[in-house]
Amino acid sequence: MGETQTRVRREAVVVASPPPAPVVRTRPRPPGWLVSLLPGLIMLAAGLFRADRPTLSWDEATSAEVSSRSVSQILDLLPHLDAVFGPYYVMLHGWSALTGTSELALRLPSIIAMAAAVATTAELGRRLFTPLTGLTAGLILCLIPNTSRYAAEARPYAFACFFAILAFLLLVEAVRQGRTKIWIWYGLSVTFLGLAHLIALTTLAAHVALIVMEGRHRVRSWAVAATAAIVPVLPIAYLGATQQGTQLHWVDPITMSGIRAMPGEIVGSRELVWLLIGLAVLAVWCPLPRLVPLAVLAIVPPAVLAAVSALATPMWVARYMLVVLAPLAILAAVALTATRTERPRHTIARVVAVLLVLAFMAVPGQHAVRTATAKNGPDYRTIAKIIGADVRPGDVIVYPAKNRAIRAGTDHYLAGQPAAPADPLVRVPSAESGWLIADEYPDALPHLTGAPRIWLVVGDRRDDPVTARPELRPLLDGGYRQIGFWHPKRATVALYEKRG
Repeated sequence: MGETQTRVRREAVVVASPPPAPVVRTRPRPPGWLVSLLPGLIMLAAGLFRADRPTLSWDEATSAEVSSRSVSQILDLLPHLDAVFGPYYVMLHGWSALTGTSELALRLPSIIAMAAAVATTAELGRRLFTPLTGLTAGLILCLIPNTSRYAAEARPYAFACFFAILAFLLLVEAVRQGRTKIWIWYGLSVTFLGLAHLIALTTLAAHVALIVMEGRHRVRSWAVAATAAIVPVLPIAYLGATQQGTQLHWVDPITMSGIRAMPGEIVGSRELVWLLIGLAVLAVWCPLPRLVPLAVLAIVPPAVLAAVSALATPMWVARYMLVVLAPLAILAAVALTATRTERPRHTIARVVAVLLVLAFMAVPGQHAVRTATAKNGPDYRTIAKIIGADVRPGDVIVYPAKNRAIRAGTDHYLAGQPAAPADPLVRVPSAESGWLIADEYPDALPHLTGAPRIWLVVGDRRDDPVTARPELRPLLDGGYRQIGFWHPKRATVALYEKRG
């Protein structure tokens, strides 16, 4: 009987015991950086879209010509001119040796750099604020016309945008964690920022603001990292300072009208920029002390450039200030997303609505930057097609003696034609002269006399192209007749045939 009672008790205990809790398998949460990767991929697609349609700009023509030189020839150029672009030329030299010198090949490094800049901007917004803020900031950057314009540009401005925002992001993490490894990466990013574009180092003012507000305990580490980062840039800065007269002689003095026009020129749309600035100003109402360094990042570079342009050397050029687009986009995103009492779906609805408005306003600018003649300078591609369609054996070509880009750009596209005229006036090619301009024979006439046909190509529109080479007038007026005349964008092409 005792055994029966014991068995009953055991069964009762078993019945009374609760059933085991079911095992709930939770899906691993995707890493937060995936939110930042999305706008970066969108920017990559936007940058690649019709990237090869616009003709090379006059600066891109220089990039193509210089990158085709040997490394020693590039280094020979830097003491004379373009020292600030030297690291970019060396990089593009190695790149084009692998990929060629088509428009897309030359622009692809910048497209990748701008996509990385957008992704890094989104990541900075996510880490400082929320994933939605980062995503919104990245999408705003994708909509800005000049983000696409200078993504597809064979110049270092996209790299400056990338390293500017990367350096700020790494500083944020270095202040938070204080790890030596992060400080080293921060220093390297500042070095590459200076190598990409010296004027972009004005963004270091925002680094000072961040240290003062959130990282006073890291002042020593920051000072060491920043100083070590600047040292490799000093030789280029010195050479750049000695070349201001030749490097920036084309920049107009700063004026009030130029200051008013600058925001629209930086963004690439006068209508879009004021909406973005309005959104950024609204972010002031958000009680977020982290906004101050971002505001400094957006305001100080143009202020410094304006002061230098007014007091020293004119430098007031829109593309030099593309580094302010990322902080402007983040500030605008904060104004749209930084709410504490609103329901999430209402915030998302507002973000979507504003992004649609921004997209609508950006369409004309996005279309404009992808037209065939969107870039600065002559339409070299059309010039080469005109010549290539009618070139004959024995033809020669003549350019203005002191125009650096018209020969480089036209020759670049003529290289893709089945035949091209000879260039008999070149005594020393620009690659061997140590300059961007070829050294011509002082007396042109002996080298042209007897040519059956002469092509005269000028880098602006003229009714009388011979005014670009007045020393040729006796030869052309006396022994030749004009049989062709064309006006491509910002250029004049004339063809002269020998009489009799």
